[in-house]
Amino acid sequence: LVCGTMGIKKTTTITDMALSQEIMFRDKAFELLLRADLKFPYFPFINFELSLKQAIARHEVYNLATCRKWVGELQKWFYLAVDNPKYAKYIARRCGKLCHASYKNLLFDYDVARYGFYYDNGLETVDIWKVLEDYAQLYFIYVIQSSIIVSNYSIRTDNVFEDLGNFPRWNVDLFKRDSRLMDAYSRHSHILDFDALRLGKKVVINNKYANVFEFGVVVVTEIGKERGNSLELQGKRKDADETNQKNDLFNSFLKMCRHSATVCNFPFIKIISDEQRPSSWGADAVELCEIVFIKETSDNRLAMPLFSLGGLVFDWEVNVFRTSYADYRYRRGDNTLPMYLWKGVTRKINDYKTKIYNTFGYCKLSIQVESGTRDGILLDRSYYLLFKKIYSRRFATDCYSDFYAQKALSSLVGLEDLPCYESVRATVQEFLQQNSYFMAELLVGLLLQQKITTQNT
Repeated sequence: LVCGTMGIKKTTTITDMALSQEIMFRDKAFELLLRADLKFPYFPFINFELSLKQAIARHEVYNLATCRKWVGELQKWFYLAVDNPKYAKYIARRCGKLCHASYKNLLFDYDVARYGFYYDNGLETVDIWKVLEDYAQLYFIYVIQSSIIVSNYSIRTDNVFEDLGNFPRWNVDLFKRDSRLMDAYSRHSHILDFDALRLGKKVVINNKYANVFEFGVVVVTEIGKERGNSLELQGKRKDADETNQKNDLFNSFLKMCRHSATVCNFPFIKIISDEQRPSSWGADAVELCEIVFIKETSDNRLAMPLFSLGGLVFDWEVNVFRTSYADYRYRRGDNTLPMYLWKGVTRKINDYKTKIYNTFGYCKLSIQVESGTRDGILLDRSYYLLFKKIYSRRFATDCYSDFYAQKALSSLVGLEDLPCYESVRATVQEFLQQNSYFMAELLVGLLLQQKITTQNT
């Protein structure tokens, strides 16, 4: 839970964290895939991967549970063939339809007799089917080409999936993206249906997305406004017929979500949120979080060495042009050759400097990290926002702007239509136009006092 005042880059920070976390999950999945591969180094994993990709393409496998189910079906046919050698050919044909390929045996042409069926890690002995079950889930997490970020505002990702038909790889070098080709490789986060995070009552009955979420990065901005705290929820009842924050079991999801996302003892889930104050969200949920307070944001800095001197020269030239151009536009409405050439040179200089700063620029956030139990132990830390990573059209800081646009369109008047004060001292009639709670109390008191005075008179 990232906290701080308005404009201190809370949403920017959680977006940056989400982008990093998605890459970290892919890297972790690859690391665990390699570990599984080394348990049976002579197993033809390429055969297994190609069959699994076919199952994913046919939508037979679409989440971790179906990964386990698919491997379980293969395992069932394998043991059935072992127990019934007379029907091995029929079983092989049936299993071949399931894995969309034909192999000499029911284990993807793996030579069990030569290379073994079990792996002993010193703690326990596991058979190859358990390793394949883990491998299928890790492979699914790794190869799923849509973003694994689910959020209540849009986040753009640009990790590039590269595949030559063998084992794919992810190109996650965010600093070598051509902004002109952004739309060609961009992906966006999934829309967060909060019913998917509710273990209790749902807002939509029979919602097809209610049970979709297993793993990924959940990002919720302004979570306190969504969930409320104990003071704001006093009128809500747990036994109410309608869905509310007290009967949807959202907090139970927070406490149990790791169970659906754990593969090889690693939970592939992270929930990141922001709010102005921790107390805006109920204590039962906040105590599960690690609270990050953003104290201050530094000025923009540049990581590129030896550019400061050139930057001073560029700034001087641009400032001279700005002053001259403002006076030129004030005095003239045409264009001249000297101004045309000067403007072109300044534009080149400005573009070069801008691209350098947008590629190598950063700012430093001074943060404090505290346990959600609010034990008073604050750890001073730093967090760096890299411009090329986070400001490359990743998100809209005004993510609720469309709501306010519709609100404004419903109005028939604008700012210039608002009445203005007639003098430096407001009149009572002008106070009435404010529709203010405070002024209403004052005016009611004034009216009561005048009424008493009139009666006494």
